[in-house]
Amino acid sequence: MRADATLLRSWLALALVPLVLFAIFYVVPVVQLFWLSLSRFDPAVGIIPAVDPGYFFTFLTDSYYLGILGRTVAISVATTIATAILAYPLAIYLLISKGWRQTGLLIVLVLPLVTSSIVVSYGWLILLGPRGLVNDVAMNLGLTSTPLQLMYTDTGIVIGLTHVLLVFMALSIAASMQAIDANLWKAARSLGATSWTTFRKVTFPLTLPGLRTGCLLVFSLSMSAYATPVLIGGPRRKVLSYLIYQQSSGLLNWPFAAAMAVILLASTLGIVAAVRLYTHTRRSATLRRAGAA
Repeated sequence: MRADATLLRSWLALALVPLVLFAIFYVVPVVQLFWLSLSRFDPAVGIIPAVDPGYFFTFLTDSYYLGILGRTVAISVATTIATAILAYPLAIYLLISKGWRQTGLLIVLVLPLVTSSIVVSYGWLILLGPRGLVNDVAMNLGLTSTPLQLMYTDTGIVIGLTHVLLVFMALSIAASMQAIDANLWKAARSLGATSWTTFRKVTFPLTLPGLRTGCLLVFSLSMSAYATPVLIGGPRRKVLSYLIYQQSSGLLNWPFAAAMAVILLASTLGIVAAVRLYTHTRRSATLRRAGAA
C-alpha cells in the first residue's frame, strides 16, 4: 500500500512539470488574449482598457466576417478529406517498401515541413498558374481547351495545404497500420476477400485511431494556416488568419484581432469536440447493439 502511494506521488510529480509548462506557455497567453479582446480601440488613443464584448458582437453579427469564417472551416474540412484520401495509399506503400524507397518517401513527405512555407507556396504559384505545369498537362491531355483557374481560388488553397499537411495524416495512419497483425490480412485474402474488401473490413476499421489523430492535426493546422492561403488564395479569397494579421499589423486594432483569434480558437476546439462527441456516441451505440445481440 505504501509502495503504491509512493508510486502515485512520483507520477504526480512527473506530471506537474508539463502541466506547469502548459499553463505558462498556453493557458496564460490565451487568458491574456481573451482579456485584450474585451478592450476598446481608438485610432487616436490606441488600446483603451475595458470589459466590452463589442468586437465579438461585431464579428458574429456581420455576414462578411461570418462568410470568411465559413470559408476557413470549409477549406480546412476539404484539406482534411483530401489528405485522408491520399494518406492511405502512401501509408500502405510506406509500410511495404524497404530500404531507399521507404527513406525516399519519408524525405518527400517531410520536405514541406523543413522548407519554408513561403517557398512551398511560391512553388505552387508556378505549378498552378495559367501557364504552369498543371494547366499544360491538362491541355495536352485534352482535358480542357482553356487554362484552368486554379490560382486565387479555394481549390488552389486546398491543394497547397494538402501538400504541406499530408505528412501528419500519412504518418498517423501508418503508425496504426503498423500495429495491425499481418495474419489478419492473410486470413482475409485466404477466405476469398478482395483487396478492396480487405481494406474496407480489416484495414480501415483498425486504422480509425490513426485517422482520427491525423484529422485532428490537419484540421487544426489548416484552420490557423496563414502563409499558404494568403499566397495562393490572394486578397480575394481571405481566410480568418489573414483578417487577424490585417487588424493587428495593418490597422493596429489589437483588441479586434484578439477577438478574432479567440473566435478562431473557439471554432476549432468546438468543431473538434463536436466530432469527437459524435464519434464517441456512435461507438457507444454500436457497443450497446453488439451487447444486446
